[in-house]
Amino acid sequence: MKLLTLISIFIFTSLLQAQIVIVTNKKSSINQLSKESIKYLYLAKVNNIAGVKIKPLLSDNQILHKRFINNIIDKDINQYRSYWARLIFTGRKALPQRLSKEEIRKALNRINTIMYIDKKNMDSNWKIVYEK
Repeated sequence: MKLLTLISIFIFTSLLQAQIVIVTNKKSSINQLSKESIKYLYLAKVNNIAGVKIKPLLSDNQILHKRFINNIIDKDINQYRSYWARLIFTGRKALPQRLSKEEIRKALNRINTIMYIDKKNMDSNWKIVYEK
């Protein structure tokens, strides 16, 4: 009986989790990105793909951010923070600004910015460039 309850809880929580997608402005020349490209962009290893300069944005939604880091970047949150701490400490990069929902909407009006969002928050001015 306990096993059945645990399975039910697991299935229910899985359904509640957000589906993370990577979006950009509908007018952007970016049509599709690979998971590997997204990892390189968000880890500041590259800033352009196929000659297009891309600016990745971060969400201030802690739960969404953590799920993005775990599922797309393939790191846990502590590994990610440690990675960025080294980049910042050595002066090689500055941590991207974390944006609220309203700020994300404004920022995605600019061409060639990308952002991870919960698919249910999709806007008609955006297009999906990565979906797991």
